[in-house]
Amino acid sequence: MQFPRRCFVLIALLLGAVHAWMAAGVSSRLSPAYDETAHLIAGVSYWREHDFRLQPENGVFPQLWAALPSVLNETTRYPKLDQRAWLGADVWSLGDQFLYRSGNDPDVILQRGRIMIALLGGALVFLIAMWSRSLFGPLGGLASGGLACFSPTLLAHAGLVTSDTAGALGYAVAILAWWRLCHRVSLGRIASATLAVTLLALSKYSVALFPVIALGLVGVRAFHSAPLRVSGLGRLRGWRRVAALLAAGLTSASLCVALVWGAYGFRYAARGPAAPATAGFTVTWPHALIATPIEISYTMSDGRVPPEHTAIIKPGMVQSIVKLAAQHELLPEAWLFGLTFVDRHSRSRLAYFAGDWRITGWASFFPVAYLLKSTPSELLLHFSGLLLLLRGLSGSPTRRRLLYRASPIIVGIAVYALFAITAKLNIGQRHILPLYALACVPVGVVLHPAFVTNTPGRIVRRVGVALLLAIHVLSSWQIRPHYLTYFNFLAAGPDGGHRYFVDSSLDWGQTLPDLGIWLEENSGGKALHLSYFGNGDPAAYGIHGTRTGDSYFDSDPHRKALPELSPGIYAISATMWQRVYTQVRGPWSDSYEQSYQKSLRWQEYLGTRDPKSALQDSDGHPMAETELSAKLAELDQLRFGRLLAFLRTQAPRAMIAHTWFIFDLDAKTLSLALDGPRP
Repeated sequence: MQFPRRCFVLIALLLGAVHAWMAAGVSSRLSPAYDETAHLIAGVSYWREHDFRLQPENGVFPQLWAALPSVLNETTRYPKLDQRAWLGADVWSLGDQFLYRSGNDPDVILQRGRIMIALLGGALVFLIAMWSRSLFGPLGGLASGGLACFSPTLLAHAGLVTSDTAGALGYAVAILAWWRLCHRVSLGRIASATLAVTLLALSKYSVALFPVIALGLVGVRAFHSAPLRVSGLGRLRGWRRVAALLAAGLTSASLCVALVWGAYGFRYAARGPAAPATAGFTVTWPHALIATPIEISYTMSDGRVPPEHTAIIKPGMVQSIVKLAAQHELLPEAWLFGLTFVDRHSRSRLAYFAGDWRITGWASFFPVAYLLKSTPSELLLHFSGLLLLLRGLSGSPTRRRLLYRASPIIVGIAVYALFAITAKLNIGQRHILPLYALACVPVGVVLHPAFVTNTPGRIVRRVGVALLLAIHVLSSWQIRPHYLTYFNFLAAGPDGGHRYFVDSSLDWGQTLPDLGIWLEENSGGKALHLSYFGNGDPAAYGIHGTRTGDSYFDSDPHRKALPELSPGIYAISATMWQRVYTQVRGPWSDSYEQSYQKSLRWQEYLGTRDPKSALQDSDGHPMAETELSAKLAELDQLRFGRLLAFLRTQAPRAMIAHTWFIFDLDAKTLSLALDGPRP
């Protein structure tokens, strides 16, 4: 099929617009995902105060971009700066104040920010379609663009105020721009490569991988015999080609550094001009630089420290480079701090995967996430495209040319996939978003004439691809508006996803509206007990109840250390259901039961003790009154763990938005759960 380039550009723009509409159009059905509040208030502080201390680890560009509508709106109100949260860069407290405590409409602020990110998602789909067309023709471009347009994974993150979509766009643009530079060195292409890499550098710190990809592309280009066109010098061959590319790369890198400085106002200090000298980052520089080796460990409520919950963190190459760069102020302080902060906290991070909890990750995490959270059409078309391209290694000259032209995609996927598999940060499928974007481009090769020469074969392939795309669109539409919760049949669908992944792969705090609707229609006025993972305010969605087991995520200053439990509705979000961020993980063991019973006896002692007598802990040792809240919170964790151990033997009354487990407990059942035989 042949039709004018202008016509195809319009179709590609339409695909991008549809993607952006689908992503942003579900905003009213989503409460804030965990990171969204932080991104919004950080972007506001960058614009209004020129202060870059808040959330520097998540890329200044997407935060500035998403916060722009709020800053331009004169009616937007902001948290006060004369408070401890501002001095200590407590982005979570400030974000909560910005959305819910300052008189703003949180839904409006979120929707405007999400529209901005959705525009980046639309641009990514447009780029994928145009890139595929340049390699495989109009039909190939349509197949690639259509697959990307309706991908639940790309849609999920294009509709959230985070840096993941910007990072995926940055990677795709940077790889393409650099590959173009490898074939013609000109001022225009140097400028394009500079802007593209700068976009990536200001969006994600995984830009540290890009030099490896760039060198890989230079290596591929060096083995290709075609001369390199250089403006003003003509066609270069041999070692002169490599020298010219290195010179162009160094020029581009230097300009990129200058643009990064410009993004931070050509100022080294992260602290804004109006901020007091005592204002700092949320953690200190020595903490981020790992001044001395640190042992990271998580102690369970029964006093155990599982081996998989322990790691030794030592300073590495990133810390050495950042320390040197900071001493000589080679790059803005906030950018350097964000880089080392990301590296430090990616070395160990508590995560859940298929019934296991670790802080140093699993090599199989991202491969399994890709297999379970991609539509069947994505799996078939991604692999078909890549395998057909690789057949060009021993194919006809046309196939070899296609393989060479698509080599930046293959190099990018190979380098990023290797990085993902070896990474220790396994908290969400979103970290492989660049792979989804890149893998869509080779899909177009399935329809390329070089891989099927007879007419019947072409018809069969076209019909096959059309059917797969139709199934893909149907899969995407069926999961709408909860794109983040998509799981395919291999995981038994979205309701089975929690068995394998939670957190930002499924339950990121974004489904409060659906819970609110269900409670309004079905609770019957019964008391509500809520365990919620997220930064949203349940009250803003008509959800009023007692929080339990989730003190880490509850910003209510009046929350009791040991909330009272009573018969009624129990709503538990999937991340809390899998006990990722609690002190009771794994099966309910003898040691948990013994600690729980000891804590119950201590609670009875508290209720009967003489207020004038000295306070004792559960072992009979003296304890200070200031330790009382922590001890009660420990009992709350044990009680919540025992409750979940019991509930896992019961069938929930309902499952809401694939992320909420709903139980209706009467007095007898609740007593059995908390005081009956060990689960």
